This record gives sequence, structure tokens and C-alpha cells, in this order.
Amino acid sequence: MQVFGRPISKWWLILLVPVLVVGAPMLLILFFAANNLARAIIGPPAIWNRPRHTPLREDLIGRYVESERHWDRAKTGPDAVLELKSDGTMRVRALPNDSITSTCTLSGSGRWTGPDENQHLDLMVTSDNAPASCESGSYSFLEIAGRSKPYDLYWVLGDPDSGTGVWMRKQ
Repeated sequence: MQVFGRPISKWWLILLVPVLVVGAPMLLILFFAANNLARAIIGPPAIWNRPRHTPLREDLIGRYVESERHWDRAKTGPDAVLELKSDGTMRVRALPNDSITSTCTLSGSGRWTGPDENQHLDLMVTSDNAPASCESGSYSFLEIAGRSKPYDLYWVLGDPDSGTGVWMRKQ
């Protein structure tokens, strides 16, 4: 057999098939690992802008106001506000939410839990039923950012790998 005008032994073909069968899944695994590594390094919040250790719950209590928004949709209305209270309750106003099935605005009160080992907070929101408001439910796309107090919060919009979200700064 000839490849590019050079004679090649058929034994190479016999060896090439098992290498491809074993190598293709390995390439797929490496692709997903590289994707996760890239998200950890350059995805918001970037790895250098995350706490080294899970912050104390007391360090997160306070009022957070939207400081930046990275989203392809035009901003309508006031800045987003989130108030985390020491008794585990919270209030949220004008925080956009983008999921596969709908786009709405979180507005209402409820409870918050966290942070977990991944520096995430969970919000259990009881909607105030304002126009375009999200349904009552659990929302877990809030990440802690910053190396030290006062920490910032990052609210993920849509696909976590897309880089779209809302930055919130503590006041």
C-alpha cells in the first residue's frame, strides 16, 4: 500500500486502528478537562478573583448593589439590589435571571444559604409578583468573588461558561 507515493506496510494499519479506538475517547476527555480548566482560570469570577478559603457567613451579610452587567440584552429599570441579613433572610430587587426556558427578573424576599465549599450562595425567593418577575423558587447562581473582605458577588446569567452575568458590590 502507498500513502503519498511512499510504500507503507499493512502492519501499520493494523496498529493504527487500536490506537485510534483508545485515543479518541482520551482526546474527548482531555477536551472536557481543558474546558473546565479554562473556565476556572478565565471564567468569571476568574481564579485569581476568588476567595482562597470559604468566607464566614458573617462576612457576607450586607447590601449589594449592581456594579457591572455583562449581558447581550439592554438594561431596563434600576440597578439590581440584594440584601443578605444575619438571620438568613434576604430581599432582592431587579436581578435579571436567564435560563434555558425563560428570562425574568428576581424580585421579592426569602431565605439564603451558604456559602458552600465552592463559594456559592443559594437563594430561595418568594416572588413579589411584579411584572416580568420570576416564579418563587430556588436559585443557585450566586458566586463569591474577591480575595478578602468586603467580598463581591457575581450572578451568573445563562450558560455559566458564557461569561454573562451581573457583578454586585457591597455597600
